[in-house]
Amino acid sequence: MTDPGTQASRLPESTRVEAFSDGVFAIALTLLVLDLHAPAASRGRFAAALLAQWPAYVAYLAAFLNISSIWINHHDLFTRVRRVDARLICANLLLLLVTALFPWPASVISAAVEGGDRGDEVAAMVLYAAVGFLVPLAWIVLYRCVARSPHLLTDSASGAYARQAARRSVVSIVVFPAAAVVAFIEPVAALAAFAALPMFFIATLFFV
Repeated sequence: MTDPGTQASRLPESTRVEAFSDGVFAIALTLLVLDLHAPAASRGRFAAALLAQWPAYVAYLAAFLNISSIWINHHDLFTRVRRVDARLICANLLLLLVTALFPWPASVISAAVEGGDRGDEVAAMVLYAAVGFLVPLAWIVLYRCVARSPHLLTDSASGAYARQAARRSVVSIVVFPAAAVVAFIEPVAALAAFAALPMFFIATLFFV
């Protein structure tokens, strides 16, 4: 029978997965800025038109913070992962799939602000909340995969870290649907929640 330690030593190290993931995060962050552009305004109304686009700027900030939070937590997780197997790679790809979607709802919010009405803004916020709701689900899959694969980790404490992080992700499962409901009452309040939530997950890293 093959020794489990020997099997683990034959698995590829996690550095290649980290490098690939960093590239996806960088591209997603870069794509966000493409939806910030000069407004179509008549002469003498340029400053007012720029200010009128402020929800688009908040949408950019919210999406930037969400992707940044995912990247920071991803880096923190993979400092505890020594090697990867096919299951962990697939779980990681699921997280990247969801993360790469963020420029889309941010773009929709920008379009709704520029040329839509209140109903369009509500629809854009609900779309953002739907995409955001997928993030904690992907995280839970990845964290549970890590927790159930001690042979891939740097030490035994890393499994406990992954289990705790999976429980922490439940916050987003609650917040995003709640923000979608709030959007029907006040779209701006939902947008503020989208920007505030990633700060919570960045802050929690200092207490893990």
